[in-house]
Amino acid sequence: MKGFIRIYKADPVFWSVLLIMLTASGVSLAIFSAKDIFFKLNTIHTLYLDTFFQNYTLLGDGVVSIAIFLILLLAERTALAMQVITGYLFSGIMSQILKHAVHAPRPHAIISHLEYPYFIEGITNTGMTSFPSGHTTSVFALAALLALNTSDKRISLIYLITAIITGYSRIYLGQHFLADVVAGALIGVLSALLVYWYLRQVRIEWIGANKESHLQFQ
Repeated sequence: MKGFIRIYKADPVFWSVLLIMLTASGVSLAIFSAKDIFFKLNTIHTLYLDTFFQNYTLLGDGVVSIAIFLILLLAERTALAMQVITGYLFSGIMSQILKHAVHAPRPHAIISHLEYPYFIEGITNTGMTSFPSGHTTSVFALAALLALNTSDKRISLIYLITAIITGYSRIYLGQHFLADVVAGALIGVLSALLVYWYLRQVRIEWIGANKESHLQFQ
């Protein structure tokens, strides 16, 4: 618990904005139905926004996390690179387990074109793999890990805003309900915190053991 408090104090703006966003979403989910929230969040649609969000949503694709992992390796930031790839894999596994266990319908599976004319042909999926949002899980795990490893609070806030917009893109494109996105954000952030704590702990223990063996050798 002390570790989480220390993390919060290190970047209160990032964690406060995240908590406000999650709390507001939770209140909305408690008051309104999933379909009502979906419609309220999708009142404005234009061709420009369609194109923008179709491209922006790719930030939640696993290819982005893998690319950042490789860039960090090339930049010799091995510790952060290992956090990023481990966070991506761990959060992804958790997301896939829940998807196949819950079998929640995607919006297009229960909402017709007559109710909602903005589904995009060739983009919007149907089926029973809506909960949680995998793209949101991935991007929040990445954003949280990058934020945990930067001392610049402005940059960490940019990471969070980027993740939030990516999460919204999943709703705009008709791929997920708000509950799917919120669950994805929670899984991503919690995965990032666990990976951050565990890998740092392993690294500290490894360095400590290395120093001890070096002293004994001397």
